Amino acid sequence: MKKLSVFVLVTVYYLNTFAQSGWEVYHSGYSEESRGISAFGILNSGNNDVAWSIAYDASGYNADISAIAYTADGGITWTAYDPVPLPGVTNLGISMVYPTSVTTAYITGYKRNIGNGGVFKTTDAGTTWTRSTASNMFANTASFCNIVYFWDTNTGFVQGDPVNGEFEMYQTIDGGATWTPISGADIDDPLPGEYGIEHGIAFTPNGSSVWFKTNKGRLYRSTNLGQTWTAFPAFVTDFDSATDKFSVTFKDDNEGWIVRSNGELYHSTDGGAIWTQMIPTYDWVGTDPTNPNPFFSGDISFIPGTNNTLVITESNTNLPVYGAAISYDGGQNWSKMIYYNFEGGPWELLTPTDNIQHTSLGFRDEFFGLSGGLSHLNDPNDPNSTPTQGVFKYNLDTSFIAGASIVGLHIYPNPAGNFVNVNTENEAIKSISVYDIYGNKVLNFNNLSVNNTTINTADLQKGIYLMKIEDAKNNHQIVKLAIK
Repeated sequence: MKKLSVFVLVTVYYLNTFAQSGWEVYHSGYSEESRGISAFGILNSGNNDVAWSIAYDASGYNADISAIAYTADGGITWTAYDPVPLPGVTNLGISMVYPTSVTTAYITGYKRNIGNGGVFKTTDAGTTWTRSTASNMFANTASFCNIVYFWDTNTGFVQGDPVNGEFEMYQTIDGGATWTPISGADIDDPLPGEYGIEHGIAFTPNGSSVWFKTNKGRLYRSTNLGQTWTAFPAFVTDFDSATDKFSVTFKDDNEGWIVRSNGELYHSTDGGAIWTQMIPTYDWVGTDPTNPNPFFSGDISFIPGTNNTLVITESNTNLPVYGAAISYDGGQNWSKMIYYNFEGGPWELLTPTDNIQHTSLGFRDEFFGLSGGLSHLNDPNDPNSTPTQGVFKYNLDTSFIAGASIVGLHIYPNPAGNFVNVNTENEAIKSISVYDIYGNKVLNFNNLSVNNTTINTADLQKGIYLMKIEDAKNNHQIVKLAIK
């Protein structure tokens, strides 16, 4: 027992010493000023860093827009469709986007102007779209299409508001070629006036459970690929009212979290049936009693593949502190994320008062995650000026990327597979050592005296490592190395 305690202390110290999660800032692809991102759709299968985003007008005019964007390189570059070219409809409201492959994705939309809402599908990364749902689906005047989700490339469901007293929901087992209604007998009855929420979905990383939210404060859950749905009354009256909104995330079939727009944080250990309020500790508590810094209340997301890591956002500029924060212990303790890299420049350590708006979140795992922001023009008064910013790419560990001590050092690819290249433009490389997260040296190369070398990493397990490089003048640098 004594050895175990020492091991845990050493490990915690090591992680706290080396881990500094941060954000790489890139242009979101939207060319207009103040295009915000309301939601992401992340490809959860494989190692392809593919994602979609849904935009909204954050300029203050609240214009109805139908805009999405696509990335295949982890959020570095984006292709925007503003508006998205959907056949047979005009100004369709985009409620959700969900990808099932590198080039295939589904959109749910609701009617604003001309044409019925429903599900639309692309197989060429958004260049063209076809209507997936039949013409008689989501055609009622009460129809409103909220969410779409797929367990694999063929099996999925779509959920819409109640029509004639039952939620309008359908299943597909052929990639959206045909859809079968889910019987109202298999769905707990809606309450009077109850309806679903746009993108109001939560799901476990492996899809074993899926939940959707309603305006009556209930979570509908399915554990059998959408065949049956059970409603859990939550502690709220409305998951998406004008004055009170809630974000939901789940780690597995049992454990989940809800954050409320007033900053209250709740925790469930039974799949959402019972919620208990948490009193989190966070490092942006102010000292001015007349202007306190509340807990963040934007989007919250568990990071799949981790034990207990959560990220939360705040975009309200009326608050003294906003941005993004991270917890490594299931939501009890939080730190504001203040490491930023702006479009390939040097890493910067911001001060607590350097606030940056963060909106939505989407994570595949600890190696690929995104947060939404707002696009900007270099000259807001010139609509033809170069657009910038708007999306943040999660970086697991920035602590040794900032303040590099070896000039002209390049390490690629990173994440790496079977090999990684280490190059320097100036002094020769003298030695390279690689450590795992427990501090064990797993690779070591001495007396190199070269400017370019390739390290064989084929025997390393998937995960995070630290690589220490020393040059001929005894300058050294430690960087994060991810093995995928």
